[in-house]
Amino acid sequence: MIDNIKKAFTYSKGERIAIIILAAVILILIAANFFIIKHKPNVNFPLHNLDSILSLHENALQEIKEKELNEHLERKKNYTKKNEKKKQEKLPKIEKPKFNNKNIHVENHIVEKVIPIIDINKADTLLLLELPEIGPFFARNIVEYRAKLGGFIEKEQLLDVYGFDSLRLAIISPYIVIDSIITHKIRINYDDFKTILKHPYIEYEDVKKIVNYRDSKGMITDWKSFLKVVEREDIDKRLEKYLKFDN
Repeated sequence: MIDNIKKAFTYSKGERIAIIILAAVILILIAANFFIIKHKPNVNFPLHNLDSILSLHENALQEIKEKELNEHLERKKNYTKKNEKKKQEKLPKIEKPKFNNKNIHVENHIVEKVIPIIDINKADTLLLLELPEIGPFFARNIVEYRAKLGGFIEKEQLLDVYGFDSLRLAIISPYIVIDSIITHKIRINYDDFKTILKHPYIEYEDVKKIVNYRDSKGMITDWKSFLKVVEREDIDKRLEKYLKFDN
C-alpha cells in the first residue's frame, strides 16, 4: 500500500518541470487578476468594447462637421456684410430737404411757403403756429392774454403778451388782421368784483372804487364818469373799448 502511494507521487524529471511551469502560470494569472481588480482602467467603456469605441468616433466626427459648418456660415455672413458696405459707398449721397419758417428747400429748389392771413381774435393755437416766428410758447401766450383782454383791438397789443417784442410783431404784422367786433366787453355796472379785476387794464384799487361807487351812488353812465370814479390819469385809454355802460 505504501509503495503504491510513493509510486503515485513519484514523477519523472519532465513531469516535474511541467508541474512547476503550470504552477507558475497559475500564480501569474492570480497576480494579474489581483492587479486588475486593484487598478481599474479610467475609461468610460468596457475593455475591448468595440461598439463604444465606434460610437465615440462617430460623435467626434459629428462635432467636427458642425464646427466646420458654423465657420463656413460665419465667413459667408462677413462676406455679405463687406459687399453691402461696398455697395453703399458707391451709391450717391442724397441730401434731406431742409425746412425753415419762410422757405422749403427741395433738391436745391426753393419753394416759397404760403403763409395764410390770420385773424388773431379767432385763431386757435394750432392756426397761430402757421405764422413765422410763432411757436407753441407764443401761440399759447397769445390765446391766454386774448382771453383776459376780451380780444384784440389793435396789433400793438401783442407787445403786452409775455415775451413778445417789436421785432417779432414786425415779422408777423403782414399776416394778421383784427376783427374788433368779436371783443368781449365788461358790463361795468353789473359784473362782479372778480370779473372786472381779470382785465389787464384794470387794477385792484380801480375795482374797489367802481364797486363802492355803484353801491353808494348808482350806475356809471359813460367813460368820463368812469375816469372820475377811478381817479387815475395813467389808465390805458384803450380800456374804453372794453367797457359797456348799461343803464
